[in-house]
Amino acid sequence: MTPKPDLLPPNSALRAAVEYIRDQATYPIEEVALGAGLGLFAGIAGRAYQTPGRMAGLNQYIMVAAPTGMGKDAGRQGMYSLLDAVVRGENPHAAPNMPSAREFIGPARFASVPAVMRHLEKVRSFVSIMTEGGKEFSRMTDPRASSHDRDVATKWLDIYGSSSFGGVVGGTAYANANDNIGDVVRPAVTIYAEGTQKTVYANYTDNCVSDGLWPRFMMLDRNENDWPQINEYPQYEPSPELVQYLTALCERSHTLNQQDQVVQVGAADDARDALAAYEKETRRIMETCGDDVVRALWTRSALRAKKLASLVAVGVHFDMPTVTLEQALWAINLERYTVGVVIGRVSRGEVGGDENNELRQAEELKRTVVNYLVAEYHELSNAGRVTRSMHAAHIIPWSYLLSGVGRRAAFKHGKPNPVAALERTVRSFIDAGWFVEVDQATKQAHGKSGKAYAVTNAQYFLDRPDAEESKPTNPQFFTE
Repeated sequence: MTPKPDLLPPNSALRAAVEYIRDQATYPIEEVALGAGLGLFAGIAGRAYQTPGRMAGLNQYIMVAAPTGMGKDAGRQGMYSLLDAVVRGENPHAAPNMPSAREFIGPARFASVPAVMRHLEKVRSFVSIMTEGGKEFSRMTDPRASSHDRDVATKWLDIYGSSSFGGVVGGTAYANANDNIGDVVRPAVTIYAEGTQKTVYANYTDNCVSDGLWPRFMMLDRNENDWPQINEYPQYEPSPELVQYLTALCERSHTLNQQDQVVQVGAADDARDALAAYEKETRRIMETCGDDVVRALWTRSALRAKKLASLVAVGVHFDMPTVTLEQALWAINLERYTVGVVIGRVSRGEVGGDENNELRQAEELKRTVVNYLVAEYHELSNAGRVTRSMHAAHIIPWSYLLSGVGRRAAFKHGKPNPVAALERTVRSFIDAGWFVEVDQATKQAHGKSGKAYAVTNAQYFLDRPDAEESKPTNPQFFTE
């Protein structure tokens, strides 16, 4: 696993904001402070600034996971405190006619897609703070969710990449023309969500990962055993220098948004090379990875790294931001770490509800069956449990199945235990017509005792994508 990097960004106004959010908290948590600081900066600068190279807006989807009572609410409080300082005009250089900076914090929840679109018509760049992010995602992604909730989740997928230069989110036409919603050009929506590991990872199902929603999020996961110490001397007010910079950034971003213009962040040659190398690295991982869920989790890591580095650069010089090598490496190391943490939880079977675990258990069992059917007898990893005649007849002993999947993550953490989980999965295969339990006489004829199952629909397993490269050349091998 990638070692935990320094979570604090390189020296910049972004770092100062993260430090303030951390230091004003009763229980300082760097993951919370970093997520909130990034969310605030992305909410302000997400539409006005674009990444180096292939342009993309700087909006971010961020999820912070930490146990109940650890102090997650400090992120939200710090974000509001910083913008309130700007609104109160503590900076003598604040533009007197600048609209309220509070517009950069949008609604916490949208009841429908029209509600999302109507807000985007008025404000094109903001951060939405979801204080119960895990529960919010459960509401939107539950199979029993209302059509409105499912549509909102789908809209978040669409909006994420629409902040790039030339991006558009299509409007909606209604029977009553007065209700029509026009296209929205380059909306930059940032989501800062928080929740407990239990509520967040329960929604980390295969479907939510494969449809692209979760891979858009950077996950900042606070170790459940790493409890912070109480802060006896919190910093109640941000520094005048930080307020001054934030005020100027709000003014500059608002002007660019009003004029529908953007500033593209530059990059030093060595920083550009580092970001390009990381993109190639993640591409190689995706090309060689055999797990669809793990592959999906890497899909936007390189893009997020560019956005992260760009936000730091904007926090140094918002008129001519340029990513340095230090900023690029910080973003890359953070991405490697955060993706690695999630993949670790996936591999240990610590994600998804019961429904998702059962799907993964079925996939693991199917892979075991495929390997059994296509392998030559001498290639079986535990052939001692199987007689040659059983293998030829497509009969699989229970002991072989248990040894094949019992230690895999999906079954190792199966409820109430691995054996019961396998029994439930095998029963589902029998109900689907893929297995039939072998009677005692047949087992004796093949020189074996104990439970065993005949594969009654071998063609089903042959047609699975993960069996394609293992197809035997003999077409009669899978005859029933």
